[in-house]
Amino acid sequence: MTETIMFVDDEENILNALRRVFRKESYEVITCLSAEQALEVLETRDVQVLISDQLMPGMKGTELLKVVKEKYPSTIRIIFSGHSDMEDIIRALKDGEIYCFLKKPGELTSLVEIVNRAVEQSRLIKKVREMLKQLQSRSQDAKNYSFKTSHENGMIRVELNGNLHILSSEQVSKICSVLINCTDDSSELGIIGGVLARQNGRLTLLADLKSGFQLAFEMPIEK
Repeated sequence: MTETIMFVDDEENILNALRRVFRKESYEVITCLSAEQALEVLETRDVQVLISDQLMPGMKGTELLKVVKEKYPSTIRIIFSGHSDMEDIIRALKDGEIYCFLKKPGELTSLVEIVNRAVEQSRLIKKVREMLKQLQSRSQDAKNYSFKTSHENGMIRVELNGNLHILSSEQVSKICSVLINCTDDSSELGIIGGVLARQNGRLTLLADLKSGFQLAFEMPIEK
């Protein structure tokens, strides 16, 4: 499947330059002149990575990406801006609303590298969700819980939540065993190492993956 990336900028010449830069990459490129136009397109198109300018008429880039995070959480979000509106950008980074911030126009080469890395993480997020379906089919305990996935730069986080009961140590052991077996089924999700940490009634499996990313799997556990 060809991944789709979207650029949002109110300057047509910037969008044209970005099209030229990504002409050699194997992505479908969509360009939008406003945040409002981008949201309209997202209603009908599946976009893996969205790269937005910050200061535009109407919605700012950070405001757009906050909406995208809420409505399309799997879309990886990047700010690429020449403006120094750093207060909003830093807040968005802290809140996990954007993947990273790059300053234009001098970082086009870095942008290609970052987008390639973001697309790779998008592929992993899809594989993680497929793995969670396997986990639910293989583990009776996991069927009683819902899974919430989120992502940061280099990290994919999975939270196991439920309204029935917390997990016993035996149940956690079974789920971890099934989880490791599921990840072994895919080379990209293969676990090469990791640690278990227990804090505030939750157990976290922090795993290093063959792809260079990390997977954090959090479960409620009895104290």
